[in-house]
Amino acid sequence: MTERVTLEVDGMIAVVVIDNPPVNAVSRAVVSGLETALARIEADGGLRAVVIRCAGQTFVAGGDIREFDQPGFSAGPFNAVLARVEALPIPVVAALHGNVPGGGLELALACHWRVADTKIRVGLPEVKLGLLPGSLGTQRLPRLVGGELALDLILTGRLIDATAAAKAGMIDEVVADDVAGAAATFARRLVAETTALRRASAMEPSA
Repeated sequence: MTERVTLEVDGMIAVVVIDNPPVNAVSRAVVSGLETALARIEADGGLRAVVIRCAGQTFVAGGDIREFDQPGFSAGPFNAVLARVEALPIPVVAALHGNVPGGGLELALACHWRVADTKIRVGLPEVKLGLLPGSLGTQRLPRLVGGELALDLILTGRLIDATAAAKAGMIDEVVADDVAGAAATFARRLVAETTALRRASAMEPSA
């Protein structure tokens, strides 16, 4: 079976690539692949930063809803992966393109920084399926953008564009093209400047 997650090493940068067509949805195979990649990163003392990106036309576009009703389905394994991402002792940068809703945004929020292209749309649309965000987006998002906007996005399920997301503090850098390359450059700059890690779950809630 094709690997849904691969790990590439570019000098001191680990590049985690999610490739689960057509929209890179979070599935059990993706979670398993992320667990394997994280184990390798955690064991490699020579790495100085991580970039998480996706192949194809979009970053992770939420969870694989086909698995929601399967026996034994739980968000627990994905949530544990997000906790491991956030806990890494080296900078983790998400490279966002396309649509980044639901679980995709929750993965991005677990990263320490987020670089996005100009065409992204982000949000937590779970309410439109009669659900609540299940992977701590409700906790991490208010700490970055404030309670008012976070509550609006959670209750309406609307998506916002790159300009609005950057203005709100959800996105750290917006680029016109080659978001993967820009994220790697961003990560190297963080390493060179020995920038302190920014873990959303440890931040004080934004006003």
